[in-house]
Amino acid sequence: MKLTGKEKAAVFILSLPDDDAKKIMEGMSEDEIREISRTIARLGQMDEETVKAVREEFLSLFENQSFNVRGGMQKVKDLIFKVLGKEKGRHLLKELQQGPKNTPWEILNEMEPTLVATFLANEHPQSIALIISQLNAEQASFIIDYLAPEVQQEVIYRMAKLGNLPPGALEDIEESLLAELEAMGASRGLYTSEGGGGVKKVAELLNLMPRDTSDKLLAFLDEEDNPLAEDVRKEMFLFEDLLLMDDKSFQTLLREVSNDELLTALKGTDDRLKEKFFTNMSERAAEMLREDLEMMGPVKVSDVEQAQQAILKVARQLEADGAIVIMGKGSDDVVL
Repeated sequence: MKLTGKEKAAVFILSLPDDDAKKIMEGMSEDEIREISRTIARLGQMDEETVKAVREEFLSLFENQSFNVRGGMQKVKDLIFKVLGKEKGRHLLKELQQGPKNTPWEILNEMEPTLVATFLANEHPQSIALIISQLNAEQASFIIDYLAPEVQQEVIYRMAKLGNLPPGALEDIEESLLAELEAMGASRGLYTSEGGGGVKKVAELLNLMPRDTSDKLLAFLDEEDNPLAEDVRKEMFLFEDLLLMDDKSFQTLLREVSNDELLTALKGTDDRLKEKFFTNMSERAAEMLREDLEMMGPVKVSDVEQAQQAILKVARQLEADGAIVIMGKGSDDVVL
């Protein structure tokens, strides 16, 4: 059985008592531990002849001993926890289970948004829309914000018109992206996504973008296709939509929001929404918040929007976890 250098190292470490294996791995860098762990995870049952051959190569003193070596994720877990401790070990295990970031979409999700925007600048708006539709919403919103205004409009419009993409629809784009990313030093790996754009994806992106930018893009959609723009609005979740929450859900949200964020977010908001917050707090907490708002000086609009977006992000996560219900949005309304 022909083994690579990494596989030989993995077999040798697995053939040692745990304490000895730990000592060897303690002398490795985190990158080396990551590589050897991936190799161990891929190993199956190793025959005795192969193990002996590996040990003879590494250490002739062990040539007459028999060993039973088996890899797998459990062995990786035991070794990593012993070497790195539970906290770092869990992080590395999660990374191992997810696999290396070598697909074009994973690579673009990890890149700086400004770099991705520059990378996509010369692409056709339809191609940009397809590419961005495959990225996570937060990264996509940052990238769009760095595109030229006229490109933003075209990309958002084309994304809203996209449906779910069938397998194989992105193969040409993937190959092109992989070639360009590879030239930049990125890893190569093919991945076919079945995700896509559409009204919900556009609404999610606009939710995460600065309010003035999202308003301009919605105005453009209104001009191009008013029914489409209305569909996007129905799916959007704005700070004012917190009024749609029942009191129990609202109180759950309040427990997850910091006082500083709440104070900034409420600056200059609608009185009805402020009252919604006040009535779901204790009398003392509500009074203190009122006083703080009255004493608060001018606040940048961008700071208010940032605080509101932070609270909305918490609300969306709580809703996704089933901890709260936000009524009246999209097709998932509840019947009371």
